Amino acid sequence: SGIAAVAGGEYSSLALKNNRTVTAWGGNILSVTNVPAGLNNVVMIAGGTYASLALRDVGLIATWGANFTGETNVPPGLSNVVEIASGSFHGLAIRNDGTVVAWGDDSAGQTNVPPSATNVVAVAGGNVHSLALRNDGTVVAWGYDCNGQTDVPVGLSNVVAIAAGGFHSVGLKS
Repeated sequence: SGIAAVAGGEYSSLALKNNRTVTAWGGNILSVTNVPAGLNNVVMIAGGTYASLALRDVGLIATWGANFTGETNVPPGLSNVVEIASGSFHGLAIRNDGTVVAWGDDSAGQTNVPPSATNVVAVAGGNVHSLALRNDGTVVAWGYDCNGQTDVPVGLSNVVAIAAGGFHSVGLKS
């Protein structure tokens, strides 16, 4: 069937097919392209360095690949998820109430979600930093800040999409 979405990790690429299954390819380092058998009803995908994430239509997350720092250990009881993202060694999820949950490597505070990350509609993960887009068009950033990637410009507003690179952050204004 056709492709509905694509995502890239450091060592793999993922495709979400129209039939809501996932295929992966690339350097199968530490099983990062070994999609779990029977994974179906997927609505979103995300790739990290050695791990991949899939969000199923029931609001639950599936993970596979390496687990160096807990990046495949989805927190117990995490449900009602509406969006996912992956940093290099950490995962991010938004619950249907707009709260963010993060897990995995926290060496630079990238999974230490700040209290201001409320009413969130999108998340993005960089190498060791995280971003959240609030429903009012403002951005919250946390984690490692060696290049100013978590220094949200003063007055930044009307943001409709976010992305995080290894050591930079991007916001698309309306």
